[in-house]
Amino acid sequence: MIDGAFLRKKFHATFKRDIAANDVEQIVKCILNSIKKENKSFRAYFYDCNPCTVKTSYPISNKKYWFEETEQYKKGVELLKSISELDFFAVRLGELQFSGWSLKKNCYENREPYTDECFTPNLSQKGVDIKIGLDIAWISYQKTAKNIVLITGDSDFVPAIKVARRNGVFVWLYTLNHNVKPELIKNADVAKKDDLQRIIYGV
Repeated sequence: MIDGAFLRKKFHATFKRDIAANDVEQIVKCILNSIKKENKSFRAYFYDCNPCTVKTSYPISNKKYWFEETEQYKKGVELLKSISELDFFAVRLGELQFSGWSLKKNCYENREPYTDECFTPNLSQKGVDIKIGLDIAWISYQKTAKNIVLITGDSDFVPAIKVARRNGVFVWLYTLNHNVKPELIKNADVAKKDDLQRIIYGV
């Protein structure tokens, strides 16, 4: 189970490029190999949101800003499509909500008049965490898996992890060397802090 937004951010911070479907597949297979699980015995769930489709306007010039016309939108659609076409992969989607514009940090002390470039869209995911939590609980109650591998840095999943373990499911946690709350580490059966470089290349 992959927290898509978390993995995308960690991948970009590590390799300075956007993640692609084959990168996601490679990461999953490397993790499975490291815990001695056969590749044919898994199903990977990638949880994320479709790119935003809101039609709005820039905050200063009031010129139109349509998310569907941006390069980021096209890349997001292609990534989710490519992942959904991988063998043994499923994409589970929430919604990406636009709630106005936020001033960029590097513009806080800008003494010149603000421009459109000083602002970034304020986007938030809705429904992703609850889907992950419900799927963990459903799998554990239905006994459809003996192991769950969870890639995340979000401590909100602690209650779902507890449910899984109470139902006899072994939970492997991969935090990708992210600074996470201690209770997330404590409640997993095995907590791996390896970063992406170590997972993929063993270094």
